[in-house]
Amino acid sequence: MKRKLTNVMAVGALLIGVLSTGCLKNNNDDVTPLAELTGNFKGSYYILKRKTNGTGFDTAKKIPVTLRLKADSGYTLRTDSVKVHANSNGNFAYDYSYIRFTDKTYSDTSKRSHLVGTYAYYYSGTKFQVARGSNPDTTRWIYDFNKTAN
Repeated sequence: MKRKLTNVMAVGALLIGVLSTGCLKNNNDDVTPLAELTGNFKGSYYILKRKTNGTGFDTAKKIPVTLRLKADSGYTLRTDSVKVHANSNGNFAYDYSYIRFTDKTYSDTSKRSHLVGTYAYYYSGTKFQVARGSNPDTTRWIYDFNKTAN
């Protein structure tokens, strides 16, 4: 009888301990707010292709681009090198790691690059970099911008 009482008390104490840990402070509540991605940006678009012999990449293309991001009206990318990269516009959505562009002008038959799809990104408030690679890892598309205005 004494042993049963001890087991019941031990289980009860364990249950109280588990339930009370839910009252402890959770560090996930202190999440840094997501930086607002808006403004005008100017920079370069790079296409990097893996070298056929050896390691590393050759820069295949580098062209100037400008980008306007507005939360209410989407994005617009402009370039003078329309033979390599098309002017793009549409909607965008992002989280802490990825940004997704939905280009209204894109079609599967386009031979030019478009700012469309999901990319990893970095944003410091002034520097904005967007990149993704192919599968297999033979080509990388990189946009490297600096903020010029809000």
